Amino acid sequence: MRQGFIILILGLIFQTGFAQKMTEKDFKKYFDKYGVNGCFVLYNQSENEYIRYNSMRCDSGYIPASTFKIPNSLIALEEGVIKDTIQIIKWDGHEWPNKNWNQDQTLKSAIKYSCVWAYVGFAEQIGIDKYNEYIKDFDYGNKDLTGPPTRFWLGGPFRISANQQVEFLKKFYNYDLGISRESTDIVKDIIVKEKGDNYTISGKTGTGELTDNEIIMWLVGYLEANNKPYFYALNITGTPSDLEKYYIRNNILKDIFQELELIDNTASH
Repeated sequence: MRQGFIILILGLIFQTGFAQKMTEKDFKKYFDKYGVNGCFVLYNQSENEYIRYNSMRCDSGYIPASTFKIPNSLIALEEGVIKDTIQIIKWDGHEWPNKNWNQDQTLKSAIKYSCVWAYVGFAEQIGIDKYNEYIKDFDYGNKDLTGPPTRFWLGGPFRISANQQVEFLKKFYNYDLGISRESTDIVKDIIVKEKGDNYTISGKTGTGELTDNEIIMWLVGYLEANNKPYFYALNITGTPSDLEKYYIRNNILKDIFQELELIDNTASH
């Protein structure tokens, strides 16, 4: 019986290539530097290793906010609501506090500027039933889309954890979502944030309201370095005044990448 169990375990290891590793790291100093609480998870695909800071929080769900623009873009492309990154999305003339929204958009600019009205327009055409189908197929977050059908990712009970963000990103990157390669490659292209000599960082930010005095701020995506992908999710909580400190997420991410020697310490913040 024992011998059979050992053979089974060895078989599973050989099938997957190697056993999964999980490592807890203390990155608290990088969050303390900006006076924020948060968590971080990284998946090293080539080593089948998860690295986490604040593991319990990594499993806690929060509103996805604009990080949902990654799956939302995929769905819009698959449904033919938007065809490519050239098609113009017409601005209706409504004046928004964010000046970058007050103009015609393309899919590329809409995700770059996190243009809410463009994605609300997509949602009006897609419909909540289609969203439910896709989110179930993606196994994305808690799959509870109750709430405004054109804003469920910004308000309501929809939640996703840092761990779940990484699992989604793995499937997205590896073409495992059941989405066409063409749509996936378009979204991969528009979420590239930064290119260095030996690395590329792709991802999306998101900011959501938890209470009147507390917000959640996300940064999720993947790093490609030395021809290997590393999937990450980082979130922090703060006050509404921290909205002006959008750079915090990026700085913490760069600090962690540098400590892990995934990018060199000359990479700018």
